[in-house]
Order: sequence, then C-alpha cells, then structure tokens
Amino acid sequence: MFSVLLGWLLFQPAVGTCIPPRDGNHTVCNSQLCTWWHDNGEINTDSMVQLGNVRQSRKYLVQVSIAGANDFYDSFAYESIPRNGRGRIYSPWDAPDSNTLGSDVDDGITIEPSLGINMAWSQFEYSTGVDVKIRTRDGSSLPGPSGVKIRPTAISYDIRSSGDGGIIIHVPHDPNGRRFSVEFDSDLYTYRSDGSHYVQSGGSVVGVEPRNALLIFASPFLPADMVPRIDGPDTKVMTPGPINQGDWGSSGILYFPPGVYWMNSNPQGQAPKIGENHIRLHPNTYWVYLAPGAYVKGAIEYSTKSNFYATGHGVLSGEHYVYQANPATYYQALKSDATSLRMWGHNSLGGGQTWFCQGPTINAPPFNTMDFHGSSDITTRISDYKQVGAFFFQTDGPQMYPNSQVHDVFYHVNDDAIKTYYSGVTVTRATIWKGHNDPIVQMGWDTRDVSGVALRDIHVIHTRYIKSETYVPSAIIGASPFYMSGRSVDPSKSISMTISGLVCEGLCPALMRITPLQNYRDFRIENVAFPDGLQTNSIGTGRSIVPASSGLRFGVTISNWTVGGQRVTMSNFQTNSLGQLDIDVSYWGQWAIN
Repeated sequence: MFSVLLGWLLFQPAVGTCIPPRDGNHTVCNSQLCTWWHDNGEINTDSMVQLGNVRQSRKYLVQVSIAGANDFYDSFAYESIPRNGRGRIYSPWDAPDSNTLGSDVDDGITIEPSLGINMAWSQFEYSTGVDVKIRTRDGSSLPGPSGVKIRPTAISYDIRSSGDGGIIIHVPHDPNGRRFSVEFDSDLYTYRSDGSHYVQSGGSVVGVEPRNALLIFASPFLPADMVPRIDGPDTKVMTPGPINQGDWGSSGILYFPPGVYWMNSNPQGQAPKIGENHIRLHPNTYWVYLAPGAYVKGAIEYSTKSNFYATGHGVLSGEHYVYQANPATYYQALKSDATSLRMWGHNSLGGGQTWFCQGPTINAPPFNTMDFHGSSDITTRISDYKQVGAFFFQTDGPQMYPNSQVHDVFYHVNDDAIKTYYSGVTVTRATIWKGHNDPIVQMGWDTRDVSGVALRDIHVIHTRYIKSETYVPSAIIGASPFYMSGRSVDPSKSISMTISGLVCEGLCPALMRITPLQNYRDFRIENVAFPDGLQTNSIGTGRSIVPASSGLRFGVTISNWTVGGQRVTMSNFQTNSLGQLDIDVSYWGQWAIN
C-alpha cells in the first residue's frame, strides 16, 4: 500500500494537502514543493497490474529539487498503455486478450500495442522555481539538451545534462502551473498512413510521437477553499483498497487520502469483480476530493441538486472499464450516447448548478470524459485538469456548458477536444495531444446559436490523422454534418467566436473543415502559427474544406496565419498553395485573410 507516516491524517498544511516525507523513497512536502510516491508501483508493459498496484513507468525516473538546491526528491512516474492490458474485450468479465469485442467494432487502437506505445506522467505541487531531473530506469544515458524537445516548444526551458546520465529541466514558478511533454529524438516513432490505415513502411508521414511519452505536470497548490478538511463533520474518509457497494456513504464530502482504490462488484469475501460498477454518489454528496497520491480506479456519478466539486491532485482512472462501457448493459462495450459511462457524470441535474473542477488527472477514459444530463442550465469551472492515456475512440475533452470557464489544462484525446456547443465559453492556455479521430475544436453535429466564445492560447503538440475526412473532420477547427437524420440547415441561427494564439506543432492537419449548418458571423481566427509546416501529403489531410450550403453566410476572418514562418494571404491561400484552403466559391467575398 501507499507508504504514509503515522499521523498523516492530522497533517493539514495551509495550502494543498501533502504527503510528508516517507521511508524507502526520498519525498518532500512543504509550502514550496510536494512530491509523492507509491510503494506498490508495478512495471508491467502488456497486461493488467494487480488490483492494489499502480502501473509505473517502464522507462523513466523523475525527481524534483528547489531550483539550484541540488537536493532532489522522488516524484512517482505513472504509466498508461493502450487498452490497459485487457485487450479487445466486449464484457468486463471476458478473459484478457480473448478478442470478444468483434471485428465490426473499431476501438481506435491499431498498431500502438505492437509498438509498445505508452504514456508516462509525473506530477508535483510547487510554489517556487524547481529543477526536474529525468533519468532512465536501466541507467542508460539520455540524449543531451540538443536531443531533447519540450512541447509546447513555444514555451522555452533551460535544459542541461546531469552527471548521472539524465537531464535537468528548470521549471520557473508559474501561478498557473506548467504542463509539458519531454521528448527525446532517440525515442520517436514516425506514423505513416496509406490513406486508410497506419502502415509500417511506405505511405505518407502523418505524425511523429514518442514511443515512451513523458508528461510533467507542475501544479500550483490548491487554494484553501478547494481543499476540504479531512476531519470535517460532513466528511466521509475512504480507506485504500476495494470499494464495495455503498462504501462511499451519504456525507457531503467524499475524501480519498493517498492510496490505491478499486471498484469491486462482488460481495465482501468473494473473489473481486472489476469493471462492473462505479461510484453513484448519494444526493447529499456534492464534493469529491482526490488527495495527492490518491489513485482511484473507477468513475464518479453525482446526483446532488447543489453546486458540486471535484478537486485535488489525485488520479481517477478508467483502466478497469472496457471500451464504451455501458452501465445499462452490465458495463459491456455497447455504445450509447445516453448511458455509456463517463468518468464524471450527472444524470439528474436540477438546473442553476455549477461544477467546480480543479486539479484531478483522468487516466484511460473508456468514453466521453464528462457529460451532465437533466438540464442545460449548468456551468463549469475547470482548471489544472489533465487527461492522459486516451487511446480509445470517443475519448473527448470535458463538455463545456453555457458561460463555462476552462484554463490551464492538458488533454490527450482521441475525439473532440474542445466542444463549442454553448455561448459564453472561454478556454485559456490549453495544451492538446490529438489522436486520429475528429477535430480539436468541434462546432457541428447539429444547428446551433452560439456567441461570445473565446479560445485563447491553444497549443496543439501532436496530431496523427490517418485519413482525410469531413464527417469526423481531420482538422484543427471542425464542424461535422448532422449526427441525426431528418435535420436541415437553419439560416436563423449563427455561430460567432474568436480563436486566438493557436499554435500547431509538427506537420499540421488542415486549419479547418467546416460543414455549415447555420451562419458563421464575426468568426475570427487570429495569430495562428504552424511553425513546422502544413501537411502536403497525397492523402490530403492538409486541405481545409468548406462545402456550399444554400442560404448561409460564411463570415470568417483569418488574421496573421503563418505556415513554416511564411504568412498566408489572399494571394497564396489556394488549395495548391501555402494555405490549402478549399472554400466553396459561393462564399467568395464573405471571408478574408489579413
């Protein structure tokens, strides 16, 4: 189990909730720096880890020191793998690798397991500049600074080699935290596609990613009002180990101290069953707190009519669930937009509620990360939110309801990352690592009346689209055609928004693929940079496409867009030129590039 000193439950610092120094590994927790460790880390590259264990990075060791102090403390490096070692299974009780999902279901994972693709991450809390040391587990030397890239590359870091074969990255203090990918030139895989599938050779290059990814999440300490008291009169404190039906009780606050937890759907005393239930909170419970070092294998469903919360720097992992797990059908892989499992869900909103989410990391979601049902009169406040291990299809970013605010987030997604379905939404400082399904910004599927949306400082650090598509747009900014049959375009509605400070790294896909279902008015795309260029392959994934739609306007203005450092203008926007824009001639005069 997680190693904790006697008396931890009484330890309540002024900011955050920390883990004190521990035996065995060298960790620290004070007002400047807090790191944590799991004694039950399991290095396992291709199968499920034991129920009470946490998958540990096969490749990396991470340590953190106050900048310049050269006193390094251990920071646990987690790992996520495609399908979580369970294989393509339909039912949670199927034997691993029994391939029961069926050949007619595409779960979004193809060559990744055979390549050993994995994603590691390490997180710590800090309030001052730090040095992060990265070494290999086997003692082999990492490349020097010239062989290291930190993405987003638009944010520069000082990197130096350490005397023990590692590297040291200086991370300055940032009240908003930092979330970045550390990548080594010697550990990259080049994804190639024949236009339908990834191929080992030939085809076109569509993306380059690490085989052994490593993400660093340097988080600010949570403010005091986002950390409930562990000894509060309305707090239920969970015990690490199996979570049996009803263990979560009916208190207002559900508190997970450091440790590993997993859902068990069998009665106590019987062999555990996994992936067949989740935590359906009592209506009284409005707050879930995941302490640093808490690792919960499960999903959360609220039922409160009050404002509700998810805070803390722990992890909520969907690793025990099959793809598209559906609680209405015994958690089998049967897709339902209404009932398939969300990592965060609410199916009985009362209206006028707000979800406050600050700090958690979501690992291995089996479906859409978050959706709330029952009323659209809901808003969200999301910050310092991280999503990793989203190898499955349908692994969207969180839904954003009217007047929602999202900032300082990291999304690894294989579906729509930023959904702009409602008015008044702002997203600031978002880093996106994109799989091969759907766009980064999604505006389509139905007609919408949306205004007052602002997306600022969006960093797309990886994409690898297999094919050129418009239904699930292979583009940064996309709008899919109708999801439901029997719909028609609506010229009485319009979408307006501003997207500014958009940076796409690597060989980028199309800037936009939009099927207009309503008007686009005062739609601004400003200060866009594709520093490494735009895809020019034979597959056509670099081409922006906007087809005709009778009676609709396309009032889009693109300002200061550069591709490989060269400015896109009204003289070089064409399909066979720098911008590769293919906008139907019926919209001529309605849109412009400045």
